[in-house]
Formats: sequence, C-alpha cells, structure tokens
Amino acid sequence: MSDLEALDSQHEAVPTRSVIKTMQLLEQLSRDGESSLGEIANRLGMHKSTVHRFVNSLKELGYVRQNPDNERYSLTLKLFEVGSAVLERTELWKEAHPIMKTLAEQTLETVHLAALENDELVYLHKIESTRALRVSMNTRVGRTAPLHCTSLGKVLLGSLSERKRERLMKKVRYDRYTEHTRTEPDALAEELEKVAKRGYAVDNEEHELGVRCVGAPIRNAVGDVVAALSVSMPSVRLTDENRDTYTDLVVRSAQNISYKLGWRPPTT
Repeated sequence: MSDLEALDSQHEAVPTRSVIKTMQLLEQLSRDGESSLGEIANRLGMHKSTVHRFVNSLKELGYVRQNPDNERYSLTLKLFEVGSAVLERTELWKEAHPIMKTLAEQTLETVHLAALENDELVYLHKIESTRALRVSMNTRVGRTAPLHCTSLGKVLLGSLSERKRERLMKKVRYDRYTEHTRTEPDALAEELEKVAKRGYAVDNEEHELGVRCVGAPIRNAVGDVVAALSVSMPSVRLTDENRDTYTDLVVRSAQNISYKLGWRPPTT
C-alpha cells in the first residue's frame, strides 16, 4: 500500500469509528434511560471527554436532551420519529404494490408512487407500461422530480397546510420544462387550491412534451397525505373525453391504498 493509500485509509477509518461510537452511545441510552456522562463512559469504555463531545453533537441534532435539574442525559423522541418514517415507507410500499399492479393492468399505462422527502418529490415505486407506445420518462426509484409541474408534485403540495405550502413554494425553482409549464407562483397557488378541493391533479405536458399524468393523494390512518399515486401516458391517449375515466381509476386506487394504511373518510 502506498503512503497516499494508507493516508486515505486512515481518513476513512476515523469517521467510521465515530459512527460506531455514536450508535453505541444511542443504543446504551436506549437501554439505560437517563444517565450521567460518567455512567455512559464506564459502560462504553470511552473517555469521559469523548462521550461529552459525542453527546453534545447529539444534543445539537435533537437526538439527546439534558435534564437541567441533574445534568443527566436521555434520548428524545427524534429516533422514534425516524424509525416511524422508515416503517411508514415500508408499510406504504407493501400495501401500494398490489394496487399499483392492478392499476397498471387496468390502464396498461405507467404507474408511479412518490412522497415528499427533505422538501423534494422522490419516486418510491414505479410499474412500467407494457405497451409498445409508452412514455419514456426519466423516472427511477430514488430519483427526484419537480413539484410545480408534475401531477404528483401538485398533489403533495396541495395537501400541505397553508403555512407549510407557502414555505415550500418559496423554495421551489420554477424552471420551464415545456411551453405548458407554469412558472408563476400565484398561478400555481391558485391551481393547488383546486387540487386540494377536488382531490386530484393533472400534468398536461407541463414536465415533458407528449406526456400527460393524473395524480391523487394517499393518506395515513390520521388523514395526513403521506404519498401520491399517478398514472402517466402519451398525451394522445389521455384526452378530455376519457380523462374522467382515468381520474376515477387513480383516485379509487389511491383511496384503496389509504384504506390499507388505516384511513377512513370523515363521517358527516
């Protein structure tokens, strides 16, 4: 191994050890509950100064709190929130897949599942159309897409509270992808109000020329929108005459996934 390779190896090992120690500290606190620096250091076999450094970093990130009365440390609920989000995503994929498969068979078109992740639209699942003439969209699981000009993005934006929506819309880059892309925030805000009321959104060649999409919200047990479902196809196959048919299929499919997640429509 060359000196340069050895140096690189050392640099890689340091953050790895730091990650291991951080996880050990979190696991220890999860077992012991509220603990002092000395107790944590003794159980993990670390220097007290090292534990202090790691604990302070976790405090800044919101994973650890310090009791002001006795200066002992304990975990916050942030780890629970992270774990719940992962569990929700896993449950969402498991429940969505068979319904997406049925929707793809009913329409013979491409079906997408997406959610907001760090204020971005991220694709969680995709079932490709089997037709010879199908949309060749540049979409993959894990890839992001714009919020302002996709049916999925408009559904997710439209589902947010007014305060969250305004905050996120300020971060949106209103890039023009086609001649049909709306790049005015006021026009988008007006459309999002309609999306929220009617329960679906349409992408009319706004992101890709020749591609039209219909999207609908997926809700969890408490009614929050956690994802969006869409069907995408060549614009020649989604016309004004048959759009209601596709819309009904997408909305019903999204509701079926929501039912699987525990959602029930509000009773009047």
